Formats: sequence, C-alpha cells, structure tokens
Amino acid sequence: MSVIRNFFRHIRDGIRNLFRNGWMTIASIFTMSLTLMMMGGLVLLLMNVEKITKDIESGIQIRVMIDLAANATDEQVLKQKIEQLDHVANVVYRTKDEELQDIIENVGQEFSLHEGDANPLLNVFVVDVDDVKEIKVVAEAIKKMTYAHEVTYGEVTADKLLKQIEIVRYILAVIAAVFLVVAVLLVSNTIRLTIFARQTEIEIMRLVGAKNSFIRAPFAYEGAFIGIIGSCVAFGLLYAIYEAIRLAPSQLFGIMNIRFIPTWPFFIFLGIGILIIGILLGILGARRSMKQFLKI
Repeated sequence: MSVIRNFFRHIRDGIRNLFRNGWMTIASIFTMSLTLMMMGGLVLLLMNVEKITKDIESGIQIRVMIDLAANATDEQVLKQKIEQLDHVANVVYRTKDEELQDIIENVGQEFSLHEGDANPLLNVFVVDVDDVKEIKVVAEAIKKMTYAHEVTYGEVTADKLLKQIEIVRYILAVIAAVFLVVAVLLVSNTIRLTIFARQTEIEIMRLVGAKNSFIRAPFAYEGAFIGIIGSCVAFGLLYAIYEAIRLAPSQLFGIMNIRFIPTWPFFIFLGIGILIIGILLGILGARRSMKQFLKI
C-alpha cells in the first residue's frame, strides 16, 4: 500500500512543483517544445526528402532505340532478352509514331510534318528498373545486345542527381544527430536549474532521512510532465506549420506537382514518437542533473 501511496504522492508533488516554479517550468516547457519541434521538423524533412527522392528515382528510365533493320520477330527477341536481365522491372514497347505524337503534343504542331513515312524516329523500348543504382549496369548490358541501336537514360543528369540526393541524405543525418545531442543538453541544463533552485528543500529532505529514490521521484515525474506538455505544444505547432506548407503550393500558386507525405496517419506515429521522446528526455534530463550536481 505504501508503494501505491508514494506513487500518487510523487505524482502530486511533481504536478505541484510545476506550478510552484512557474517561470522555470515555463522555460523548461519552452525549451522542450522547441527541441521536440526541431526534431519533429527534421523527421518531417527527412521523410519528405525521401519521398521526393523516390519519386525522382522512379521517373528515371532507360530508353532503347531499336535498330531500323529489326523486324517484329527481332524486336520481340530483344524485348525478351532485356526482360531477362537482373533488376529489370518492366519493359514497354512504343512505336515511332507514338514517339512522334509525344513530341507534337509537348513541343509543337510543326513536327506534324514528319508524320507517316517522313518520321525519322525509331521504335523504342522504355525500361524500368527496380533499383535505380543498377541502372548504369542494366544500360551497359543492353548496349551489347543485337538491334539495340542506342541506349540512353540521361547518364550525366541521373548520375549527378543521385549523387546530390545521397549528399543531402548524409547532411540531414548529421543534422539529426546534432539536434539529438543539443536536445539532451538543453533539457538537462534547464531541469538542472530547476533542481538548483530547490537545493535547500532537497537538503532538508536528506536530513530527515529520505531515501535517494524518494527524493528523485518527484523530479523524474516533473521532468516527464514537462516532456508531455512540451510534446503536445510541439505537436500542435508542427501540425499547423506542416498543413500550411503542404497546402500552400496548390492553394496559393496552383502548383500540383509537389506532393508531400499525407498528414494522416503519419502524424499519429509522429505524435507518439514525440511524446515518448519528450517523456524520456524529461526523465533523463532530471536524472542526469541530480546525479551530476546534487551528488545523490
């Protein structure tokens, strides 16, 4: 019974301490909210960069121009050979007339003069790969095949784009690691100030024989409550900011090509993650401060 009684007593003391140290509590919640917002915002940025990267990667295809000397049987054999290559996900056949129609629609009607027998284009296989990192290997293999007149995939542009995307991923990962360290230090220092302000009270508790665990408990709960409140504030602000950013391109500028990750259910997982991290940071910050400065 004493365990249950002490449990509710520590919770009560933790809540009471929040109000007793008003400005310090507000500063702690502000720091916690800011930290969780930075971390949550970084997660949103990472996930959206990942999605945009995959969208870009999925749009990279190999175009195989079929030699003019190939007949229907030769084209079918060439298609089967391409499909048998590793990492080839799909092969689509397009006639030279379909290719010309695309140019007319995208460039202009002046190219309609090349319709019929005057069409200088070649029939084409459009090849999708399941791993964009293997696109160069697949393209080189197709180049060696009979009746593969020309093989392109935007070599320079694709390679350059993939390298830039890889660099962005590494940079964001480093920023995430720095933010995590900064978050722990900020929360720990803030709660350390709170504990220091109540050092006399703690000394009195020790003098009357209170156990270390009994003294630590209210601070741990207080840190957890600060984490819960800070995570709620951070979640609300992140939701409002993300919705504004997500809807702005289409509603203000009519841009429909930029597609962010849908808000739901992603924000449910993000909210749970922020809540857990907030509670853990609050508790760890409180324990770290007490251990290092109060010598408990």
